[in-house]
Amino acid sequence: MRLYVEGHGCSMAQAETGAIKGHALASGFHLSEAKDADFLVINTCAVKEKTEFKMLRRIRALSKIASENNSRLIVFGCLPKVNPSIIDEVAPGVIMVGPDLEGLSRALGIKEERFSPLVPQVRPNANVEIMPIASGCTNFCTFCGTKLARGNIRSHSPAQLRARLESSLRDTREFWLTGQDTGAYGLDNGSSLPELLSELLSVEGEFRVRIGMMNPHHLRRIYTELVPLFRDRRLYRFLHIPVQAGSDRVLSLMRRGYTSTQFIALVSRLREDVPGITIATDIIVGFPSETEKEFGETMALIREVEPDVVNISRFGARLGTKAAAMEGQLPGSVLKERSRKLTSLCREISMRQNARMMGKTEIAFFSEVGPKGNFVGRTSNYKPIVVGENLLGKFAEVEVLAAFPTYLHGTVAASRHAHGNKDTGAVSADGFPDGQGTAGSRSCPGPAPTLPLNMRSTRMAPLFVP
Repeated sequence: MRLYVEGHGCSMAQAETGAIKGHALASGFHLSEAKDADFLVINTCAVKEKTEFKMLRRIRALSKIASENNSRLIVFGCLPKVNPSIIDEVAPGVIMVGPDLEGLSRALGIKEERFSPLVPQVRPNANVEIMPIASGCTNFCTFCGTKLARGNIRSHSPAQLRARLESSLRDTREFWLTGQDTGAYGLDNGSSLPELLSELLSVEGEFRVRIGMMNPHHLRRIYTELVPLFRDRRLYRFLHIPVQAGSDRVLSLMRRGYTSTQFIALVSRLREDVPGITIATDIIVGFPSETEKEFGETMALIREVEPDVVNISRFGARLGTKAAAMEGQLPGSVLKERSRKLTSLCREISMRQNARMMGKTEIAFFSEVGPKGNFVGRTSNYKPIVVGENLLGKFAEVEVLAAFPTYLHGTVAASRHAHGNKDTGAVSADGFPDGQGTAGSRSCPGPAPTLPLNMRSTRMAPLFVP
């Protein structure tokens, strides 16, 4: 049997797309092009209205291919849970499955399996292992459709996640811990994110770990245990903490569970306790009934906090959410203008923050190919740095020569690749710890496409590399 799999959405959805491919291969399927497949699977995203429109275009196109070739289309992921009726309008009769590997397994007629660290994964990027640590969250934000699709928090065990990291160290060195809210990890199984990180960082070897998005109220809860872990060079000094708005009234309408003052204090404390940390955040402009004065409060918060990265979204009502039924829905022209103003401010701040890296020398891990054939690494605080030399899958010492709002430009230092010293550990010429593998080797079949830079947003691409 032949299977075509296409994935969209967040880093967790990317990992699940890889797991779908891995489970199918282990069950006897062969991956193929859409026109040659017996089953076509599209893993959908429903986080924004604009994304939903893109999904519907792809569903319509794949439905036509399936019809012409007498194959079956399965629409998988968040959209079938959030808005199944709109799928039925553009592709009547397709199979719809929520973000549930067991349900997809039944549809494909193979052994039922849940998403877990034990499921083999075909990586979208051979140099990065995306590790979902939990699904769902504990929040009930009024604007969020993902909660409708993912439900409450369900955490994977620390033992399984450690085993996944250890097995993946054979051929990669960068690990993304991902989930709808990584700060909520362990609330259902008696663990916590700091406990999980301590377990993973107890593994010997040279690698890097990036913590995915967490909500501010959970960071406040685990702060004391989490912050000391950043002393380990293998944990990127980076946190993605979405604030969403600067107005306390709007935050209350959103049910975010914190105030703007608490968020400002949290970031200030982080910058003091973790020098050089990169702070990413999210803003929704034009939430229902947001006044011009309240939007000004968001602008003021951004000026005060000066986040390195801001992902800006214009509010779009998601079916079934409380915000969709709120009074005071704002016209698109207002959303567009507020987005324009905030984008301009954020680019100025990003430029200032990146300029502080000028002249520094960093050990970076290179995991991506840039759009212009250059190569992208990540500094110790997860800022993207571009060099011309092919260092994929390797650690290298790089000097920052220039800064731009969305990236750094550098050159490989005279020592070229990172070798053993107190900053990097024992690293061989190919950038891997001595005796622990070969750079660029893959654990999964087939070519891995370049992974889009993960912090890209609709209105602003803070980490876009030219």
